Parts: sequence; C-alpha cells; structure tokens
Amino acid sequence: MLPDGSRRRSRLPRYAVSAGVLAALLATGTPAVAGSTSAPDDVVVTGTPAPDQAAETARPTTQAEARPRLAPLARPLGQVADGALPDPGTVAREIADELDSDWLGPADRRAIIVRDALTGEVLAQRNASRLVTPASTTKILSAAAIVSSLPGEQRFATRVVAGESADEVVLVAGGDMLLARGEGDPGAVAGHAGVADLAARTAEALEGRALEGPVRVRLDLQHVVGPHKLDSWSDFWISEGYAGRIVQLGLAEDLALPFYPSPTQPEQEVARAFAAALDERGVEVAGWPGEDAAGSWTAELVETPAGRVGLTPPGSVPEGLSAPAAGADGRAVTAGPDGATSTGSPDDVEVLAEVWSAALRDVLAHALATSDNAMVEQLSRQAASVAGEGSDRESVTAWIRSTVQEAYGVDMEGQQLADSSGLSDGTRLTVQAVADVLVAGADGSHPDLQGVLAAGGLPIAGYTGTLSTRFHLPVHAAAIGNARAKTGSLPGVTSLAGTVVTADGRLLVFAMTADDIGADGAVLEARSSLDEVVAQLARCGC
Repeated sequence: MLPDGSRRRSRLPRYAVSAGVLAALLATGTPAVAGSTSAPDDVVVTGTPAPDQAAETARPTTQAEARPRLAPLARPLGQVADGALPDPGTVAREIADELDSDWLGPADRRAIIVRDALTGEVLAQRNASRLVTPASTTKILSAAAIVSSLPGEQRFATRVVAGESADEVVLVAGGDMLLARGEGDPGAVAGHAGVADLAARTAEALEGRALEGPVRVRLDLQHVVGPHKLDSWSDFWISEGYAGRIVQLGLAEDLALPFYPSPTQPEQEVARAFAAALDERGVEVAGWPGEDAAGSWTAELVETPAGRVGLTPPGSVPEGLSAPAAGADGRAVTAGPDGATSTGSPDDVEVLAEVWSAALRDVLAHALATSDNAMVEQLSRQAASVAGEGSDRESVTAWIRSTVQEAYGVDMEGQQLADSSGLSDGTRLTVQAVADVLVAGADGSHPDLQGVLAAGGLPIAGYTGTLSTRFHLPVHAAAIGNARAKTGSLPGVTSLAGTVVTADGRLLVFAMTADDIGADGAVLEARSSLDEVVAQLARCGC
C-alpha cells in the first residue's frame, strides 16, 4: 500500500491490544478484538449475546465465511435509488429490537434518525435533536465545509524554487502530506506525487548552471501556518500513533498508525528524502551525511514569496499546462493537471520543479475512509484559510459551523465543535444535523460533496476503510457491499452514519450514536448492534 522505497514499519495486527490502550485505539475508529490476537476475518459469530450472558458465551473458532464479490457496477452514491418509499411506522418497528439492545447503554443516550435520501422524509427517529458525542462522524460535517471552499479538482503542488543564491534551492510546502518517498504513482491517492520525481526535475533544472558549490536545500513552511498538535488533543494520542501531526508537507509513509506515531518533524523527513534523491542523481547537497546518517541532517527554514501566497504559490506554467489567466481577484490563475487550478501572485519566483497531489475529492475521501484525524484537520485548515478565516482551532471550527449552516441549510444552533475531526472532548452534535449533511451529499444537490462520498469517503460495509472489519456476522449479510458509512469511536462512544439501499431499492440515510456504552470492552457488541440496525434497513421490504 505504501509507495516503493517507503520507511519500512512492521504493521502488527491492530487487533491485539493491551487493556491500557484499548480505549485509545477506539478513538481512530481502528478495529480491535478485545482479548484476541486474531483478526475478525478469522472468526465467525452467530449472534450477539445480551450483556448478562457475555461471560458464558464461548469465543468462536471456526473460519469466517468468504465475502461475496462486489458487483462490478455498483450504483454510485448520489444516483438515488427510487424504489418504493418505506412506511415510517414499519421502519420503526423493524429496527426497534436492535435499538433496544442493552449493549447501547442508557436509552436516553442513544440517538438515531433514518431518512429517505430522495425526499428527506424522516422514517424513524429517537432522540434525533438531542446533543450527543458524535466521535469521528464529525468528519462528515467538516468534509461538507471543506468542499464548499476547495473544488473537488483542486490539487496541491509541492514546489522547488530558486533561492537567493545560485547554489540554493527551496522546498516549498503546498498542502500535500501524502507524498511518496520514491516515484509518484498517478493511479494512487497516497503517493500520487513523488519526492524522487521532484528531485529528478530539480536536478535537470540545475544542469548547466554555474553552481558556486554544493547545493543548499532550504525549507519554506509558510503554507497555512498552524501547530502540529491541537491544544485539545492529549499528548498520548500523538505519542502512541492514534493521531498524527498536522502538517502541510509530509510523506504518506509517515502517517500515524497505532503504536507507530508520526515523526516529530514530518516536514524535515520530506526534506531528507529530497536531499537523498538529489544525491542519488549526482547533485552534491551541502552537509548531506549520506542516508545512513540522514537523521542528523536538517534543512534550514526560510521564507520565500512562494510560501507567503499560502495555498496559491506563484510559479511558471509547467509543460503541458495552460498559460495563466486573470482570476476574479486579479491574481494569476494557472491550470493544473486535469483542470486543477491554483492562483498565484505575479511575484518573481523561479520554479525549478513541482509535483501535484491527487485531486482534493480523492484526498478527502482517503482521509474520511481511514478516519485520519490529522489529515481532516489539515484539510480543514487549508479550506478555512482559502475562505479568509484563521487557521487556529477556534477559527476553523467556527468556520465549519457557519459554512454548514449557510451552504447546506443545516440548523447548527447549539451544536458544538471542539475540532474538525471529532477527537477532542467537547464536540456535541445532533444526529439530525449529521443526517442533513448526508442527505445533501446523497441526493445530488451538492455535487462536490457527493463526489467525495462517492469516491470512497463513506467506506463500504464489510469491504473498505474502517468498515473492512465490520458487518461480519451472518445477521449483517444484507448490508455487506450495500451500506456505506462513516464510523465513529471514542472511549464509551460508538457512532455510524451513512446510506443503505432497502430490499425494495430505496436509498436511505441514517445517523446513529450511542455515547454511554462504557469504556471497558462493550464496544464490539455495541458496534454490532448498530450494524444490525443497518442490516435490518437493508432487508426492509416495508
């Protein structure tokens, strides 16, 4: 999955965790099996026991049933299924038993809403207007705000510009934290742009120049300035890899994983990869000690006109791209790959080389599918900055609230956002608000949001993202490959929000949260109960 030449980290099974870190593991939506060293794929469970029977229920040991193959042409999200509209009373009765599960905690701490995606009609609800802790389903609202500011075709450029002297080059951050260490893969999202490609183009640009000595590599990190860690995040989340550092320049291989935290300075890791790649191409880099001692080398931080433009650094038009034209604000507009655009000032900056990320819709979909907290925070900062807002936590969350209300008509009165990822304490949303955004993304009225969700932002039940290890019981079968949903998990909290097609061919939207399930191992049973609700909706011929 990681690009060739990546920093090799043994990815141990995420399912074997100690009691002390289980609660933290849940914060990223990462699947875990308490008390087992086997992945969920290795077991099959025939049902979820009631809490008072759990101690007497033996753990299954038989091999899991094979996943059915996905249809090659599944209905795209947003192409609303228009089968028979379910009867609200029947829907409520069909899911009542699952919603009454003791695994979901106190009745007043469970919230659910089911709506028709085509008409928006409410088909079932409980505590839908009550503020609850949404965990990572918060990211759905953040995604909606992001695409209202940044077009889905937006790509982020990582550039190398000429420095103040002939022997100085500056690596300029541009918002891509999914760079490959080696060559880029145009068919990938993570690793779409490659540092080795950037170095090769830089080396070519330096050929024939009268260099005064070894090339000095500098680093410009002015692009949307902000702290690596939110003040509302625990150091534990960072040090144990449950959240990464929020950076505007990074390698895909350095994204945080549980037990494998991101480096303390991800931007310098990119600079080291760049210096190493230049060295491999015969360009002498000042102070470069060789790859074996690369960790001792750092690039000096500088500020250039390119970095000051933030999201829209200036630059020459790359070969094959259209010439700059005047934008609405009078600044130059440069067309990027596949119609991507970036605006730049006319400052005299010599661009030596650049590489482009995947399209925003795919980057954001990747962040949602993997529930990457740092990536969502980073993209939110960029979008808020483009909208003219600050990049601090309070400014970004205030911008998300106002944007979701103004652009999507969602009532955000009283809703509370502590961050844009759902990791911080203090976020309180209604499932009604989450469902409002999902309806907007499913009915085709907001194509950019629809594009992100359809690109994989909502994982497919039983197959992709944080749902790859969900819906594994026989009772869940109707939802496998059918439902798409964003998960949310924090200690004591489980949530699920997405879409499902009924047996009659009708697309429904649902949002569910139980935020008092206990933090001592009941999470798997609670998740299974929510999965059963979705499966029941999928079976619904009602």
